[in-house]
Amino acid sequence: MRRNRRKLAGLGLTLGLALGVPVPASAAPATGPGTAGARAAAPTTAGKPVTVTLITGDQVTVTTSGQAAVRPGAGRAGIGFLVGRDRGHLSVLPQDALPLVRAGRVDRRLFDVTELIAAGYDDAHRDTLPLLVSYRPGAARRAATPVAGARVTHELPAIGGAALVATKADAGAVWGAVAAGRTGARVDTAEGVDRVWLDGRRRVTLDHSVPQIGTPAAWTAGWTGKGVTVAVLDTGVDLSHPDLAGKVADSRNFSEATEADDVIGHGTHVASIIAGSGAASGGRYRGVAPDATLLSGKVCENQGCTESAILAGMQWAAAEKHADVVNMSLSGGDTPEVDPLEQAVGTLTAQTGTLFVVAAGNDGFDGSVGSPATADAALAVGAVDRNDALADFSSRGPRVGDGGLKPDITAPASTSWPPGPPMASSATRWGRSTSPSPAPPWPLRTWSARWRCWPSSTRTGRPGSTRPP
Repeated sequence: MRRNRRKLAGLGLTLGLALGVPVPASAAPATGPGTAGARAAAPTTAGKPVTVTLITGDQVTVTTSGQAAVRPGAGRAGIGFLVGRDRGHLSVLPQDALPLVRAGRVDRRLFDVTELIAAGYDDAHRDTLPLLVSYRPGAARRAATPVAGARVTHELPAIGGAALVATKADAGAVWGAVAAGRTGARVDTAEGVDRVWLDGRRRVTLDHSVPQIGTPAAWTAGWTGKGVTVAVLDTGVDLSHPDLAGKVADSRNFSEATEADDVIGHGTHVASIIAGSGAASGGRYRGVAPDATLLSGKVCENQGCTESAILAGMQWAAAEKHADVVNMSLSGGDTPEVDPLEQAVGTLTAQTGTLFVVAAGNDGFDGSVGSPATADAALAVGAVDRNDALADFSSRGPRVGDGGLKPDITAPASTSWPPGPPMASSATRWGRSTSPSPAPPWPLRTWSARWRCWPSSTRTGRPGSTRPP
């Protein structure tokens, strides 16, 4: 709770500074006095204007010249808008949403026009708006009854809420239901809702490395991952790959993609580092814990990884399948608030004892560790090169908001496994990767060793240390 209070204090300071320097705007024609529009850079599609419908029902059009024009939603002609830019992101914040954003009740990303366009949530690509909500204590059962104007797509016990989708035509009704109260004065939500977030998108982050972490010695000592179940939440796993034959005990598709197969190869790459048999290479490229059992949760597709899919996969892996470890080689920007994925890592760790091993990210500068590696309970893994030097792309701490120490550990990632790890491809079974994605699986060798010595620790709580016993 201390971290949460300090983070929210930081949010208040940031918004106060933004309010001190409002950006004038031009209004859309004949639609009411919406004070919108700024010469703030925002992406456009092939040189054409891009329109985004906000959760409030207001529409923002980013012109080819970079200006933003706001068309207030039905019945909102008197609402003013704060338009600004922060680190290249254009935001349009309606006056009646400001108290809820400042109070931490509503996700500021719902008004980040740049992020909404980048996620493919503009009106030309999507006619619905995906949301995440958590319910107040005692109101969690309301997840079965959607907020007016929205329907439930996933129930998410790890955050005490649900994933919702609202048609943009009904966005104003959703906002009216969630934000019921007196305009400009309310700092609370309605409908039993505690918080509302954008169901945003995260990104996947991708024979010297095996000896580099001492794996051969561990194998000699009998530490091969036997009896350990590791869930890979990623782009899926190629079940036909020779190195993974018979390794995957169960798989499920939580993504928006219709195909359950790994068409990208990223998840297969990660799974092979964890428990690949080495069959396709005559044993040369064997995984670090070749006797471990794998679970595959497909939570990512070509467009990225929706947060609702990740949350559903986390619940499945930890609470339903009782995985000892969940590997998440994916990342997203951290904010001063505790976001739904960070919350779920903490909740599921406390409830199940599952260890979440998460990539720190690949932004390569101070204070850039991504969520959910930033969760207190996550084992955040940074990247080193083949000489144990910090990789230039590896995200570094401290954590945003409270200066917390992250990442927790580093592991090999850069140009791993020459000539490359197994990949799902019609052309070849092998490839080369230079990214932090291979880093999270490497510490699993140490954790599986601990499990072998003290197997009771897996269900009684997260291991207190990831160092060899």
